Amino acid sequence: MLKNSPDFNAKEASKNKYQYFNDKENTKIRLHNYAKTDLKNAIEREEFFLCYQPIFDTKTKKMVSMEALIRWKHPVMGVINPREFIPIAEETKLINPLGEWVINTSCRQLRAWHEIGFTQCSLSINISVIQLQQKDFAKNVKEILDKTRFNPKYLELEIIESISIDSNHLVKSNIAKLKELSVKISFDDFGTGYNCLSNLQSLAIDCLKIDRTFILNIKSHVNSAIVDAIITLGHRIDAKITAEGVEEEEQYEYLKEKGCDMIQGYYFSKPLLPEEVVEFFNKH
Repeated sequence: MLKNSPDFNAKEASKNKYQYFNDKENTKIRLHNYAKTDLKNAIEREEFFLCYQPIFDTKTKKMVSMEALIRWKHPVMGVINPREFIPIAEETKLINPLGEWVINTSCRQLRAWHEIGFTQCSLSINISVIQLQQKDFAKNVKEILDKTRFNPKYLELEIIESISIDSNHLVKSNIAKLKELSVKISFDDFGTGYNCLSNLQSLAIDCLKIDRTFILNIKSHVNSAIVDAIITLGHRIDAKITAEGVEEEEQYEYLKEKGCDMIQGYYFSKPLLPEEVVEFFNKH
């Protein structure tokens, strides 16, 4: 077969795609293996760090909150995305000490920012349902708030829907105790969970976060209908609405017109390292 023939070129292209697929799969396997073996000691070795993504009021474009996002700087694999290691942390129950570290670290950080004058900013943290299944989770959060002297009214905990909260006594109990402390509770990635509507029946949720998959192609008839419905539903139950993954002005303008309360995404800001946040505060 001639090297410059169409058949040869197609075959070579196919080989390259296969090689790319293999490289990608091998990297994924390596990440999984490293995560499983090294996750346990990573906290002690201080390999985790937090970034903070600003959240803006849609109407005023003023920053009102920061979402804490965990990253893992592995000594061999470099920075690992949480999508790679959070499922393993949940599987091994290491999500409990890891989640506690996130709450403690981010509360200390935001309190430090409050002390230098940025007092209107709140803090948003993702938590796992596995954390909420701990008997003393709410008690542990209160201890962290007391120790860090962080005002609980500035804290919002985001739950990714993966189980029916209504049928889980410990989860419901922890959420009730957290709300007694004035901690806010939100549903993250709303609309993608299995029990998103049934969970709303038994909980007074403060915020619904629209998943980025609905924002990505907001011009789509189906996506715009879903977004409109979530905004309407949220406001009917007195919950604020935050849209994630806003990257374009067109998306922002649509959400503003429909009454979405808050926005986060690269259109406004990427996640920031702590040393970048103060400069960002001063600009906004």
